[in-house]
Amino acid sequence: MSAHQQASQSAPDTWDQITRERAFLLRLARLQLASDADAEDAVQETLFAALRNWSVYAQKSSVRSWLCGILRHKIVDAIRCRGASIALAQADDSDAIIDSWFTGDDAWHPATFVDHLSGEKIAERSQLLAIIELCMARLPEQSARLFLMREYLGMDLDEIEAGCKLSPGNLRIILYRARMRLRDCAVRGWGEFE
Repeated sequence: MSAHQQASQSAPDTWDQITRERAFLLRLARLQLASDADAEDAVQETLFAALRNWSVYAQKSSVRSWLCGILRHKIVDAIRCRGASIALAQADDSDAIIDSWFTGDDAWHPATFVDHLSGEKIAERSQLLAIIELCMARLPEQSARLFLMREYLGMDLDEIEAGCKLSPGNLRIILYRARMRLRDCAVRGWGEFE
């Protein structure tokens, strides 16, 4: 019996829930992997792993968060095992490129946020995530990509330096500036500097 058939029997809308997130997962994978083929492979492996493990999904987070957690591991594996080269474009602040990464419907949410908090805390967290997303969109493409590699994918500095062909000092400066820009933007967005 295929994974799709097993998932269909256990929950009628499992396949729909999982495949509905495919476009979002593909955009996220393309940010980190050099080729569309590698991104497609990572997303397909993610969807297959989700179908295979649907019975252990604890529903403590949204399906998207769970899938992002799986994809995160697949991306790290692809970067490490396949030696995928990260295509770092020159900093491009074009709004069209940034807008194509995320839409209002496909907002990026880290897998670590679990919605078992009070309604007020959930609202605060949602507001903070919206501000962080806006701030991330304002970062130069290279800074955003390196920041995600370090903070979201959890890659070591040595791995990022080697994969992106950056000197240790240059990488640290880019990450420092990205953190400072995010902090300044988030503080203004949160209302402290009005």
